[in-house]
Amino acid sequence: MFTWLTDLAWLENAGIVALWAVVLARAPRGLTDRAQRPLWLAIVMIALAMSMHLEPVTAVLARLVPGAHWVDLSTHLFSIVDAAAVLWFIFQAAGRRRRTVLVFGAALAVMAALVVLDVTGPPHPRNQITPSPDIPSVPDAYWYVFFAFHLTADTTCGIVCWAQGRTGAPRLLRYGLRLFGTGILLASLLWVLKLCYLFTRSPVFGPLFSPVTGVEALFIAAGVALPVVAGVRWLWRDRTAYRGLAVLWRELTAVTPDVVLGPGSRLLDAVLPLQLRLYRRVIEIRDAMIVLRDYVSPATLEAVRRHVDGQAVPGHLADAHVTACWLAAALHARRTGEEPRAQTVNLAGPGAGDLGAEVRHLLRIADAYRSPVVRAYRAVHVDTG
Repeated sequence: MFTWLTDLAWLENAGIVALWAVVLARAPRGLTDRAQRPLWLAIVMIALAMSMHLEPVTAVLARLVPGAHWVDLSTHLFSIVDAAAVLWFIFQAAGRRRRTVLVFGAALAVMAALVVLDVTGPPHPRNQITPSPDIPSVPDAYWYVFFAFHLTADTTCGIVCWAQGRTGAPRLLRYGLRLFGTGILLASLLWVLKLCYLFTRSPVFGPLFSPVTGVEALFIAAGVALPVVAGVRWLWRDRTAYRGLAVLWRELTAVTPDVVLGPGSRLLDAVLPLQLRLYRRVIEIRDAMIVLRDYVSPATLEAVRRHVDGQAVPGHLADAHVTACWLAAALHARRTGEEPRAQTVNLAGPGAGDLGAEVRHLLRIADAYRSPVVRAYRAVHVDTG
């Protein structure tokens, strides 16, 4: 019965590998960012606790700890520390900092109870739930205490994560907390299944443990990896924008070198964060536009608008094409030595409320600057001027 579950045994290994991959990916931020450190440490503890049940790890532990019984007990005691630490880390991340004594006091009490129950129980080679109560092992009270602590700790973690995921946090953070909370609640399901096995000793429940653990690990990994995926997406977006503004930036700063905030170099580009370089490029383009607007006469501006109106330019892109055309005219005027004239019209336009909106606005201008509409304007009004 349920033999098909054996085909899902790979889920546990896949989930644990995914957890360690996320641990490594989040390590730079987890080690340096104080706000992210509690959650990162929680993932480290979860990954360690799950890894200790894998056969290669237990084989190593068997060489370090004399006797399989002591390996089992050590693993169980560590899992109590892990559950308490994860609960404490989650409380810390949620701003509930007055739970230290309660969490670790309960963990110490449970660990002491497990040791007492183990020592006072009948001689037993392993700390495992035996198929029959007649086989010597730790008393069932050992497992009730063990499972009850894990069930309480994991359920509390899951509820806290879901509660935080409903707040006004950014969307990706909310989704990440919900995925993480779902994974922790799946751990609660695992303890319920083990309690059912303890009650019934039915072989139906055993094959469920490994796949549930794997799905739990995958959900937790997905929840923690979501900000990493978002970070890669944002990095790709910023890199695309930085390159998209390159032509316009080179054209404008070539004739207005004073607006450049400092000398550029490959070394500087390698050191400065991409978002800072993008912000600097936006400022320099904006400053160059403010300088160049004084080289645009009312007659030129009127000719630009007539030219754009005569082209098949979508309405939402018309202003970008007008700006690109007058920039082409202003660049030509500046290169040919024309004198600037005070400009009363704010051709550069109002600055956007945030960097993202400003970048999108300038990218529309940069795209228009390379468009056939602006090339046609140059051919008629600039290159022949």
